[in-house]
Amino acid sequence: MKNIKLLLFGLLLISWQLFPLSIQIRSFDHDGFTRIVFEGDQSFQFKIRSSDSKFRLEIDKKVRVEKEFIQINNSDLLDKVVFLEEKRKSVFSVFGKGGFEIKRHFVLERPFRVVFDLVKSGPVPGDQKPLKISHAEKSVDRFEKNQESENEFKAGKQGQKKLIETICIDPGHGGSDFGALGKSNLKEKDITLKVGKKLKQIVESRLGIRVILTRKIDSEVSLNSRVSIANNQKADMFISIHVNSSFRKAARGPETFYVSLKATDQESFELARKENKSFDEIDQKAESDDLKMILWNMAQTEFIRESSKLADFIQSELNVLMNTINRGVKQAPFRVLMRAAMPAVLIEVAFISNAYEEKKLTNDSFLDRIGQSIYSGISKFIYYHNTMNR
Repeated sequence: MKNIKLLLFGLLLISWQLFPLSIQIRSFDHDGFTRIVFEGDQSFQFKIRSSDSKFRLEIDKKVRVEKEFIQINNSDLLDKVVFLEEKRKSVFSVFGKGGFEIKRHFVLERPFRVVFDLVKSGPVPGDQKPLKISHAEKSVDRFEKNQESENEFKAGKQGQKKLIETICIDPGHGGSDFGALGKSNLKEKDITLKVGKKLKQIVESRLGIRVILTRKIDSEVSLNSRVSIANNQKADMFISIHVNSSFRKAARGPETFYVSLKATDQESFELARKENKSFDEIDQKAESDDLKMILWNMAQTEFIRESSKLADFIQSELNVLMNTINRGVKQAPFRVLMRAAMPAVLIEVAFISNAYEEKKLTNDSFLDRIGQSIYSGISKFIYYHNTMNR
């Protein structure tokens, strides 16, 4: 056992030395904020630590840079960037000429970039406009004079959708609501919470965007409250995680849904009816009226189209993982997706009623792979979203 640990440590050390990450740094001053971009030749995980006049970007990889000290002369806000290696961590320290704060940060793909928008801390001078996080302010039309900044911003034109900054992950069921049960008494609520937490960690570490969970423990959360959390937190994407069950023991494989008044087929309708049975039953007529209104609003803002695209990306990744014939993206009247003011999908990751898949769902490493697959689908959708709206 000791030899195996030494071998693994040796392999990690070799990987650290032989496959360094190359990073280039660029910065631009804009009207009301300063942007600094860290572009890697491969994706990387990172942590951020900030104070009043500097912030640190910590990367758990060996990094290769052209200069360990960069003096920034063409910025009113930034002073310098210093690179150091600290105990198997690569650290970029960004210093300002005065107090500043990170207004927002996000990740762009192809090439992989971590982008920070910085503003002066404290009162904003009268001759300088504050950075406003609104659809119009995120328009690339603001940056027509700077082609490189325009390419990196990847936001919609005025009136189009904003960058994806917050994702809401909803682990289905919880508390006295067990969800589906396997033959070994495996509970859906436990699987969804584990996958939800794993997915949150992956998205935060790889994309660096904000992730919220509708539940962090084994607790009851009403179906209405789940989407309310997403709306109140101004989430840009809603992912509800579930585990499937069927009277047909041979049924297997993942399914991904987005909301509709009509189900794709009878099986989808029965699944939605089962998932909609919660401890906070509501009047069905009121629910139907609410859904019609939400669907009308969604159609106006193209959330249905984007929900369909998000579902396609996630379903494709899960098909590869599960090695199953594509069960397809489907539609059904799921209550948990109603009233979602964002692209929203419900994922049935596997069939707990299938003996083979139930056994796999007890394997923690398999749940890791489910989280990785859903993350890959989310990442592809974010690239699609940003590309379509730049």
